[in-house]
Amino acid sequence: MKVEAKKKFGQNFISDQNLINKIVSILGDDQDQLIIEIGPGTGALTKLLARKYNKVVAIEIDTDMEAILKKEVQSDNFELFLSDVLLVDFEKLISEKRQHENQKVSIISNMPYYITSEILFRTLNVSDKLTKAVFMMQKEVAVRVCSNKGENNYNNLSVACEFFADKKYEFTVPKHMFYPVPKVDSAIISLTFNNKYTEQIKDKDKFLVFLRKIFNNRRKTILNNLSNVTNDKPKANEILDSAGIDKSLRPEVIGLEDFIKIFLETFQKDV
Repeated sequence: MKVEAKKKFGQNFISDQNLINKIVSILGDDQDQLIIEIGPGTGALTKLLARKYNKVVAIEIDTDMEAILKKEVQSDNFELFLSDVLLVDFEKLISEKRQHENQKVSIISNMPYYITSEILFRTLNVSDKLTKAVFMMQKEVAVRVCSNKGENNYNNLSVACEFFADKKYEFTVPKHMFYPVPKVDSAIISLTFNNKYTEQIKDKDKFLVFLRKIFNNRRKTILNNLSNVTNDKPKANEILDSAGIDKSLRPEVIGLEDFIKIFLETFQKDV
């Protein structure tokens, strides 16, 4: 069903069934999952999700989509939640919609470009409740998320996602596969959540703020950036010595494990 996309909601729709199948397959074959879809639009992904998984909750801001979705997705295991995703309490939603304690929970979204970072960080905030996230986003942002130390696009977002999950750049989606056609290509990424690093730091929000500050001037040395965090250059010197980090390095060539060491040395009395 072709409908007019609304620019204010960043709507770009997909209809290619092969592409839809490929995206949904990343969530895996385990049927016993609660799938939360952000921005279902006309239900292109939603129809397949509802056929494949035990429970699907879709969050949609555009009330005009309600009638379309209810017509397109006639499934008892589908529930539409009309709301701005940035106002949704994900912890509460998962708690209420999960059918049993051991049910896996995954998030999937063709993300509106203008709120990509907000959705990403809100997902990371409930990562301990999630198995996987599959996101379609602007290719440039996807490359940034999936970059590793030493690569040009590596930044705080790259490190933050690695802290919570195994990240993977799945594939590129050319812009001509959407309507209306956007100005840039998109890409699919997946985040498979784990506790490999998160158990080392209690205050995860503080760590994310720390990463943002460390990358504020990514071309400056780690010593200069850490000095801006501590407001005390001698203390920053001491922290890096204790952590065994070369003070002349730039943040873009430092890996997650070393950032964790620096954070713990900086705030160890608080964690």
